[in-house]
Amino acid sequence: MRKISMHCGPLLGVLLGGLLAASCAGGGGGGDSDVLDTKTFWAQSAIDDTYYQLTADLLAIGNHCTVWVERESRGRVSAQGARNVAAAYDSGVYPAMMDNFVISGQISDGSTVNTMEYADVDGDGKLCILLLDIKDGWTPGSGYVDGYFWPGNLFGSTSYPNSNQKDMIYVDAYPGTPGSDSSNSTLAHELQHLLNFTASYLSSTRNGTLMDLWIDEGLSSAAEYVYQGSHVTNRVNWYNTDLYGTIAKGNNFFRWENNGKTGSPNSVLDEYATVYLFFQWLRIQSGGTNGIYKNIISSQKADYRAVTEAVYDSLTSSVMTDGEDWDSLLKTWLAANYINAPSGPYGYGNDPVLKDVHAKTAPATPTTLSLYPGEGVYSVISPSYTASPSGSIKYAGLNKASPSITSYNNGDWLLTYNANTNKGAESENGSLTGNAANVVPSAARTVGDLDYRIDFRGPDLVFPVPFVLGGEE
Repeated sequence: MRKISMHCGPLLGVLLGGLLAASCAGGGGGGDSDVLDTKTFWAQSAIDDTYYQLTADLLAIGNHCTVWVERESRGRVSAQGARNVAAAYDSGVYPAMMDNFVISGQISDGSTVNTMEYADVDGDGKLCILLLDIKDGWTPGSGYVDGYFWPGNLFGSTSYPNSNQKDMIYVDAYPGTPGSDSSNSTLAHELQHLLNFTASYLSSTRNGTLMDLWIDEGLSSAAEYVYQGSHVTNRVNWYNTDLYGTIAKGNNFFRWENNGKTGSPNSVLDEYATVYLFFQWLRIQSGGTNGIYKNIISSQKADYRAVTEAVYDSLTSSVMTDGEDWDSLLKTWLAANYINAPSGPYGYGNDPVLKDVHAKTAPATPTTLSLYPGEGVYSVISPSYTASPSGSIKYAGLNKASPSITSYNNGDWLLTYNANTNKGAESENGSLTGNAANVVPSAARTVGDLDYRIDFRGPDLVFPVPFVLGGEE
């Protein structure tokens, strides 16, 4: 087993896509000719975070992965189904991720590795994919957890007794369908989390500092697009539908899982939708190539500056004053969601899917809303309205007919937004005009109608010092 030590400070609050652990005990596959091996794994419930054990059979070995299936899910996933997952990973997910999200850098002993190699703590050169019915309390008509990655599996069992000491990803077998397009996209999404985690420990990048969760999730949402070669339309549909009206009141990705604002566990769906759109807008405004994503993941910064510095030199329009100008970048993207011009910074480049993105105004009342950092709301401009900028609250007028951002009392809609770069800061009150646009209501839909898949994050983790991958000091 390869052992890598890294000396870094303690890490708190790591929430990177879910918790599931595994321990590799077990023997051969008995009399079933499809079973190549059998092991006992630890898993974690997404309902109450408790750990439990399961037995899984190895049903497929690919060039770059192994596919294990939980015994209780064998009726849903056949040996051929497992081989299909391996083939999809080898031929689609793996090359897409290697080309666009894998970076190389130095580790503590001075050697150079790429992030896929660095994660290979068991030394088999293959990603372990475990297919199981994730315990998430799913019922028909509701969203479900489709997959997750747990960083603890990259550590030794002394630090984490439930660690499998493997590079692993976990994919739902019910109601998820392993091998389907959406399930394979989940593989790409979770693999980005794994790669981002290991990238954080390259001494040439962030040397032990994990990226802000909204950036990690933005890159994982981008990974779904890169793998599919087409849009994740349920993200766009969720934004446009705004099922609970919380996006119109400002909820978005910058303060991830901001349930305190919405009072709803479904607020995370707003965040997946808005971060998907933001990272698509970054790609389009950076010349339309996926290279912007590797630039971000390669950053030595872990906060908003990982994005602003990466895109400053890439943007095809001059919308930022320097590489730390989050205010202008945020304002321009929020403007793009209303104006959505076919070209230029105030839109999505006439993309066949994203050209239909349309922001909604906040309700007519109240005329003051509490906005957390990164949040923005819209109202129809009124001649009698006077804005009073204060603190981090900013105002801008948006002109759709002649795409532009102007002073707050000009244009069609007023944009009120919080430009604070401290995602943990308290909310501030922003004012609106009290005029809401007449919007044709969307047809009645549910979370289930929109096929919403999420990943799972359990309790905060405290990583050991020194940092050890794949073993103990």
